[in-house]
Amino acid sequence: MCTAIQIDEGVQKEFLKHEYNRDGDSFRSPWSNTYFPAAPDCTFFPSSGLLQLEQKANQLFADYVQSYYDYALSSVYFVDTETPGFNACFLVKKELRNEKAIKYGCWDAIHVVTCNLKFAPKADYRVISTVMISLESSSQMIGDFGMAGSCAKTREESVTLPADFGTKVDADGFHLATVGRMIETNEDQLRNEVTENYVNKQRMITNSGRLLEEYMTGS
Repeated sequence: MCTAIQIDEGVQKEFLKHEYNRDGDSFRSPWSNTYFPAAPDCTFFPSSGLLQLEQKANQLFADYVQSYYDYALSSVYFVDTETPGFNACFLVKKELRNEKAIKYGCWDAIHVVTCNLKFAPKADYRVISTVMISLESSSQMIGDFGMAGSCAKTREESVTLPADFGTKVDADGFHLATVGRMIETNEDQLRNEVTENYVNKQRMITNSGRLLEEYMTGS
């Protein structure tokens, strides 16, 4: 599922809509923990401790996304689990409109995270990353051109929690550092795959159009 953009009317900030923050036909904002549109039967909220972790993650991930993507919108959502640990979803959406030959381009990155602490001090982390891209371009050489596709990558790590985890070692910081490193690794690999499978293919088509034009015009 590709993400969509919603406005948190209370704080006037954009957030991303996904199944992870959906309850019925409403979507929870990570900025105010409020559902839009408001509905009395929306009761799907993270616990207080997990909400604090979600708020920290949103701020850190927003900073990471701005440095990594130049400009993009991000949202992070955490969900309680029956066993110790948590589930989460880290979302990124970057759009381009009317830049050179690109009429519209979109990069949707979805990182689904699980952290299992059932066997602590061993912690099992998994990040399933999916990138969906779409591109619409137009030029005199090749006319209108559209392209869409997706790539996915899964990464798993088992780590031993430090003896002073939760005391001297901040638990939230430890989780976010571990998950953040795994997301960054997946994104680097996915970016290379997208470049190889889609961006280079578009260049080949563009270059073919340029060669055909030169042949037809004799230039």
